[in-house]
Amino acid sequence: MPSQTTSGRARPDARRHLLRCLVAAVPVASMTVGSLVIATPAWAAPTSAPATLTPATPSGTNNYYRGPVTLNLSATDAANGVQRLEYRLGNTAPFQTAVSATGPFPASLSGSVQITQQGTTTVGYRAVGGDGSAEAVRTITVRVDTVAPVVSWPGIVDGHVGHTATLIPTRTDPAPGSGGVFIHRMWIDQTETTPLPVATSTLATGAHTISVVASDAAGNAAHFEQTFVVTTSFAELDTLIGGYVTAGAIGADLGAGLRAKLTEAAGLAEAGNVNQAKRALNQFVAAAQDASVSGAARDTLVGDARYLQDKLAGKLPAEPATGMTVTPAIGPNPIAPATPLAASTNFPGATYRVLYFSATKGFRHDHIADTALLVQQWGQQHGFDVDIWDPRLAPASLSSTPFTSAADLAKYKTVIFGSPVDGTNPNSAPASDALNAAELAAFQGYIQAGGGFVGLHGASDAIHNVAWYRDLVGAWFTNHPGGQNGEGTCGSCINVQVNTEDPTNPATAHLPKTWLTIDELYNFDHNPRAEVHTLLSLEESTYRRSLNSGNAANVPMALMGGDHPIAWCQNYDGGRAFSLILGHDRAQYYREDFTRILLAGINWTAGQSEANCSTFRQTRTLITAGAAGGTLDPESAAAVTALLDEAQAAYLRLDYNAAGTSLNKIIALAGSPAAGTDAARGELDRQARQLRDWMKSLK
Repeated sequence: MPSQTTSGRARPDARRHLLRCLVAAVPVASMTVGSLVIATPAWAAPTSAPATLTPATPSGTNNYYRGPVTLNLSATDAANGVQRLEYRLGNTAPFQTAVSATGPFPASLSGSVQITQQGTTTVGYRAVGGDGSAEAVRTITVRVDTVAPVVSWPGIVDGHVGHTATLIPTRTDPAPGSGGVFIHRMWIDQTETTPLPVATSTLATGAHTISVVASDAAGNAAHFEQTFVVTTSFAELDTLIGGYVTAGAIGADLGAGLRAKLTEAAGLAEAGNVNQAKRALNQFVAAAQDASVSGAARDTLVGDARYLQDKLAGKLPAEPATGMTVTPAIGPNPIAPATPLAASTNFPGATYRVLYFSATKGFRHDHIADTALLVQQWGQQHGFDVDIWDPRLAPASLSSTPFTSAADLAKYKTVIFGSPVDGTNPNSAPASDALNAAELAAFQGYIQAGGGFVGLHGASDAIHNVAWYRDLVGAWFTNHPGGQNGEGTCGSCINVQVNTEDPTNPATAHLPKTWLTIDELYNFDHNPRAEVHTLLSLEESTYRRSLNSGNAANVPMALMGGDHPIAWCQNYDGGRAFSLILGHDRAQYYREDFTRILLAGINWTAGQSEANCSTFRQTRTLITAGAAGGTLDPESAAAVTALLDEAQAAYLRLDYNAAGTSLNKIIALAGSPAAGTDAARGELDRQARQLRDWMKSLK
């Protein structure tokens, strides 16, 4: 007879032994026909429901919580009841009790516990039954980071830095933080700039401030303001002169003369002849003010000499308090997932229809659903219907391809390619194309019949083996610089200054001449400027040494050689094409200045608005076709082609006046009846005038 507990119940190990004997004695067949019904054994472990977190959606970016998070646990055990719920913070940590009950134990038990442990924690949890049996450990990952990153400037020592230093900040996220520290904004003496190393030679001697807002991958942010003083010395000024000579800012002979005079002044000062040293520095200043010296170099040379004079005379101004001031700042917040409205919208009053195409066979961009929803919302506001073709957006997608024929596509005023990245970068089988051969033929026929095309961001990373598509989208993506996860919504984005090149186009008229943004910055297989009507370009000097891109601060990135179009439009092969190659970051689709660019592109390609999107390629195609078809006189066509070449060359070297002069000559030739038919001359005149108007807008 089994041994008994003090309550008279059989011990669990004895009961298990008894049941094993019973099961062994019963034939398997009898168990399968119900001759023996075995109930859930009394010692079976309880069953926990999957743990949940409150709030359910992380409060920070990259799935981090920026504050405590509540772990919710529950379990059931109908046989023995649930004695307690346990959890542990890490795979090897001891279990702690989240909630417990007293006998008789309830059939179900629930409770919660607050998790504050920083970093990424594998939280184990389990329930313990009334008989002491514990279920297998389950886990849930909890990511918590509540501490902002830290920024320091190691080149600044005791609040001072010399005039030949390069300041690069050190950024750390206190362990066990989320990391990925990103500098969102940066100011030098209250003037905002993109985050770059600071060459102190570009600053005057005296007091300055550098301010940055930095955040980590969780979105914790702080504002750091460093006050410091730039100093100089005879040796540093000598180094600056050498640098200016190397850079061509001053001539070699003048540089040698300045260095000789500086050496003289330094020797006199070291010998204690202060007044003579000051006179030598006056002579240095007079030489530095030579008209051949560039303004920035001249100001630095003169300023440093005056600083040295004041230092010798003991007349340097009193210095301000230096050091770092840290204040909390608002970091990036997560953006809730977007869900498009439907596969096809039919808004009351809509007068036309557009197609949003984002099916991918390669990299999948996060912005796709956000952009689809935005386009549908615009349709509702501005009177157009939207179809979506992207099986991964189901059910908000058509059930089959709409690229069946040019005639079928004709129901759309424009087709928006929302980053339909495929497998053709750089080369692959045709089956990897965003559009197969039949679909591409249908789309090509649609464009040639006057259709519209909007190429958004990753549209330039598709169909890499079809030259016609490359010319339509403008250029093919090759690569892009990397970034830091601390940006919040885009780990591959960095800061850049964007230049508005055509302020007259409806897509860019609302933008200032230069503006700052954060996005993923594509490099291309070639510079498309000669073929397209550039609307926006990147100022590469503002990110070539970006503090937010790998080791670029120390090893500048190789980009597009300084000229970097990033948005353009064109009349191409019978249709209208608009390309906006910014737009990787989901946050862009919630910024009105950016979305207005895209909306204007949709309106123009859909024929709902007019814009000057003239190109030299379009005009050259017109001339070639006219000469071949006999609508332009051969001699006139040759003369016009030569003038167009002159105008384009002048445009590319930024000589817009010369370009306009050549275009005026084309307009004059187009006015001659001997040059060709009225229709051909009229179209040539129209296009030349548009090109001339474009050149005027660039001055």
